[in-house]
This record gives sequence, structure tokens and C-alpha cells, in this order.
Amino acid sequence: LKLPSSFRAAVTLGPKVTKDRLTQGCMRMRKLGNGHSVVFFAPIEVDQSIRSAVKKADASDVDVADILHWTMLETCTDIQMRASHWSQQGSDFKERRSAW
Repeated sequence: LKLPSSFRAAVTLGPKVTKDRLTQGCMRMRKLGNGHSVVFFAPIEVDQSIRSAVKKADASDVDVADILHWTMLETCTDIQMRASHWSQQGSDFKERRSAW
């Protein structure tokens, strides 16, 4: 589907959005930065989470740098939550491989 250069995509932000998911959502606009653009939408809980992460008051505008900062924090939290699972998967793989 070829979209005109002036098109703008709506990117929704939800809780626990990681950098990979955000990037995948944004890069669906093939000409992002060269005509295409995105606008972010988030529920109030996510907006408050972003503002808390970057220490912004309710009256201040949230910009792209704020969203990226929050997304990286969410990514770090996600990695920390999954680390023990990945470790267990590695141990299980090693055991299965040595059994052969």
C-alpha cells in the first residue's frame, strides 16, 4: 500500500511498550522523516507514567524525547523481568544438549 508523502500515522502507547514494539509501530511508515510523520496517543495512565519518568509537570507538553526516554525505561524493566526466564531457558537447553 503506497501512501502519499504527507500522511501521518497514529501510534498508540500502552503500558509496558518496549523500544522494539515502538520502533516496529513507527517504522510501518516507510517514509518516516521524509514526508511521513507520526503522532502519539496514550491513555492518561501512560501519560502520567511518561511525565513521572521524565519529571514533567502536567502543564508541560510531552515531546518525542520524553516518549523515547520512557520507552527505554520500560525496555530495561522488561529485560529485568525476563532475565530469570532466559537464564532458565539457557540451563534447560544446556541440559538437553548434553543428554544427546
